[in-house]
This record gives sequence, structure tokens and C-alpha cells, in this order.
Amino acid sequence: MTSREVSVMNIAICDDEQVFLRQLHRKIADLKIPDCQIHEFSSGKELLSSFIKGMYEVIILDVEMPELSGLQTAEKIRQTDKSVIISFLTNYAEFAVQGYEVNAFRYILKNQPDYLYTQQLSSIFDECEQRFRTYKFSNRNLSFKFRLIDILYFEGHKRKVVIFTSTGELEYGGDFTEVCSELLKYNFIIVNKGLLINLEHIQNISKNDIIMSNGRKIPIGRTYKDDVVSRYLDFATRR
Repeated sequence: MTSREVSVMNIAICDDEQVFLRQLHRKIADLKIPDCQIHEFSSGKELLSSFIKGMYEVIILDVEMPELSGLQTAEKIRQTDKSVIISFLTNYAEFAVQGYEVNAFRYILKNQPDYLYTQQLSSIFDECEQRFRTYKFSNRNLSFKFRLIDILYFEGHKRKVVIFTSTGELEYGGDFTEVCSELLKYNFIIVNKGLLINLEHIQNISKNDIIMSNGRKIPIGRTYKDDVVSRYLDFATRR
């Protein structure tokens, strides 16, 4: 993955049938994503002709296109860009298995109810926020920046905060309430007093504990449990 950060979300959509291209454009526009730019292409060849690494955060491809299929286009994209989110449009669910080869995030069936279409598109853009957005901190003594996807959890201790990441931990003088205020709108949830975790890094939830990806067992507060289970099930379903 690259360390690029989302300021403007650039989305490429590619379908050789104009009716589906316009439909997809309209559905994305209806989501009213802040700072979003949608770029239309009518073939894989047209998309690849100007493509460079880091150009888009999200690419949505029709699977079945003449000359160069969506899967073939995705294979060429993956040769240079490993982190862009690739999703596919298709009329047939059986194509989904082939998408694992190019690390596809989501398959969208063209002829499905609007509410499902919207849910699937929303999950793609939620993933984009989580994958590319960063958490920053800076004062006179310390400055750092981590991608949200690399953060496991935060612990709040009075005027200190400890951030646990995939590469280690760091203590700094911060306000835990402010951390929660900033990150609860993403895939983070409070599971106990002074504990904010990333749903992305949950390995397992037992009766009273959560096992994180670093092996740590984190207790779930009694008053938080119902919300934790509900949020995690919703997160897992969207994935």
C-alpha cells in the first residue's frame, strides 16, 4: 500500500454500456460524498491509456467488456497500483470468484434493488476512508501520522493517550475525548472506558472480551457490549 491520503476522492467508473455508466454515475452522485470527482470511461483500453499509480482511490469496472474485460483491465492496473480499491459491476454473481486474483473489494450486481446497490456503493467508499485517511497529531515536542487502517486501538489515561499500531505503540500528551470525537465516524468504537478500537483489527469477540489482531485480549464494558456486537456485525456484513 502507498501512504497517499484522501483529500479529493477520485473515482473511475468504466462500462461499455452508456445506460449502466450513467446509472452508476448518478447513484454515486446521490451519495453526496464530499470532495468527490467521478471520471467516466467506456472501455478498459480508454481507462488504461491515461492511468498512472495513485490517480484514483476507487475504480469500478464492468466485468464483461469487448477487447479488454474488466478482469483483464484490473490485472494491468494491479501491476502498478496495489492499493487502489477495485470493485466490479456484473450481471452474474459467479464472476466474483475470479476477483480474488486482483484483490477485488466488492462485486455489484447490476440488476438488483436500489437499496442494495446503495449499500454496496456506500461500503466501497467507507473502505476508501478507512484505507487512505490518516490520523495526525502535532505539538511542540512530537509529530506523527498513521493511516487509520494501521491503527489497532487507543487507550486514554488522564492527560495521556497511547496509540497502538501495527508497528508498535506510542504515548503522547493528548485528549482521549478528542480522539473519539474525530474517529468514531470511521470504523472505530468505544468498548470500555478509555478504550477505542478499530473494528478492522478484531479477530474474535467472546462473551466478555475482544481479541485484537496483535493477540491482545480487551475486556468489553457491560454498558458497551450491545453496541459493540451490533456495530461489529454491521461492519462484518458490509465487508
